[in-house]
Amino acid sequence: MSKPKTVISSAERRITSLYAKYDVWHNRIARALVIIMLCIHPLYLNAQRYGDLTRHKFVFFCVCMSVILFAVLIVWGVRLFEKPMLIPRGKLTIIDYSVLGFAAVTILSSLLSPFDGMLFIGRSYEPVRFNVWLGMEERFDGAVTQLLFVAIYFIVSRWYKPSTKDFILFGISAGLVALIGILQFYGMDFLKLWPNHVPEYYRENYYDIFFRSTLGNINIVSTYVCVTILFTGFLFIRTPEDSSILLTNEGLKPHETGIGLKAEWRYLWLAASALCFWMMDLANSDSGLVGVAAASFLAIPLVIENRKTLGRFLILISTWVYVFALQMYFYDVSIREIRTAAGMIPFFIVVVLLAAGGVVLIRWKSSASGTEKSESNAEHPVSNTAQPARWKLGIIIIVSCIAAGLLAVEFLGRQEVAGGYGRFIYEAREIMHGNIRDELGTNRIYIWRNALAALPNDPVIGTGPDTFVFAFPQEAHGFYGENYDKAHNEYIQILICQGILGLLCYMTFLGGVFVKGLKRAFRNPLAAAALVAFTGYCVQAIFNISLPIASQMLWVLAGMLASTQRDKAADSSPLSTNP
Repeated sequence: MSKPKTVISSAERRITSLYAKYDVWHNRIARALVIIMLCIHPLYLNAQRYGDLTRHKFVFFCVCMSVILFAVLIVWGVRLFEKPMLIPRGKLTIIDYSVLGFAAVTILSSLLSPFDGMLFIGRSYEPVRFNVWLGMEERFDGAVTQLLFVAIYFIVSRWYKPSTKDFILFGISAGLVALIGILQFYGMDFLKLWPNHVPEYYRENYYDIFFRSTLGNINIVSTYVCVTILFTGFLFIRTPEDSSILLTNEGLKPHETGIGLKAEWRYLWLAASALCFWMMDLANSDSGLVGVAAASFLAIPLVIENRKTLGRFLILISTWVYVFALQMYFYDVSIREIRTAAGMIPFFIVVVLLAAGGVVLIRWKSSASGTEKSESNAEHPVSNTAQPARWKLGIIIIVSCIAAGLLAVEFLGRQEVAGGYGRFIYEAREIMHGNIRDELGTNRIYIWRNALAALPNDPVIGTGPDTFVFAFPQEAHGFYGENYDKAHNEYIQILICQGILGLLCYMTFLGGVFVKGLKRAFRNPLAAAALVAFTGYCVQAIFNISLPIASQMLWVLAGMLASTQRDKAADSSPLSTNP
């Protein structure tokens, strides 16, 4: 028996038409937000260049978010006059509730903060009144910034539908940011970023060492390049050559939504990843390197699913190694110390072997008769029955890499060195042997130990956003010649400033995004790239700070990953309206 045809009334057709119309506007707003935060904001500079850079970046961030939120209000205002009234679609998830909880704790801790309005000595060496909603001078990580991050997540997660152009623009923007920093390091400061109004000593001994590109402080550079290296690198790895395979929203037809693109764009993302890796190396970004390395190792199960993705992974690693060797060569030339050829040979051997292996894996065909079948399967994910075996192999490789890394740290970190990656390896070995001293990690151990000692004073909701400098034991300031206004660990920062409740909500948010993103990463190339970048950010955040210059990237990535988890059936099903 044939099924009876479903009769759709004119009222239902009108409702569907109205939802489609507003979905278009919602997506335009969300795409504008993603492009601004990922592509435009990192490049933004005002006339003072590095002079008061964080303040100007913060103002630009707030202006852009105000425009976006105003557009949201206009669209929603128009929706109120539609007949029948449209009900917002989609249920809140656990991730959404955790983000709302984080926002609620942020507001409550701000209202009850004992430090709001407190006087402190500002940049001008005059008393300044602290505002918990805006945050510290030169930081601006107060409640306003945190709540705007929350708004970014909800706009992206509920409305964003990816477009090829968004990620092409992102690759171009990331490459430009990195190229500016690279040229600047070698003396080609064509944007004249160094401020002329500061004393020569301060310029040569602070900005030249700690500021890079259009981002400023190397801690922010570290966060930015960690995300961009991984995101663009894994877009290169996971983007299919077949334009009928979508980067997102699998199960839909190519003309409906998602990303289907020519293979040539893949090399734009490879170039962007290489340039960002170069800038990370020039900035001596230990936290960024740890984030990239950890996320890359953990992503191994995502790249061994077929020979083409594994081949591109080897090519990506070979590109990073080549950039590292090339940077050493140029640096030696710049200081007129030419490294011996024998010292460079091991790097180039690794580059050739990895690149050759990658090319062989991509071009290799199992047999002449099975060429067509193997080529068609090369870009498609393996079946669910093959996933357990892939996980086992991936875990074996990850454990082997960790073991090899620990052995390398053990043998290479025996001698103490003054700085650079050698210092990082030495300190890692000291921690492995239980020699955890306050001066390790550029005094981070000292900061963390004293910060955790202050937690019992305000354990539940903390002392208020960006109040770390006040919550930190006052007698501990200045021990190493500095006052500490950041924990240099985003999780401890939240624990002290927004308490156990704030950290619990935040960790639930991060864990929920990771778990749900992982479920789709094997089938969805965009989810895979976003998940790896998201993981890299979370790892480097153990050693870094949050500012409204690069931290908004985490919330954009989280929104992308959460949006891939929305119930597509709910979006396409008839929905009720108000009577």
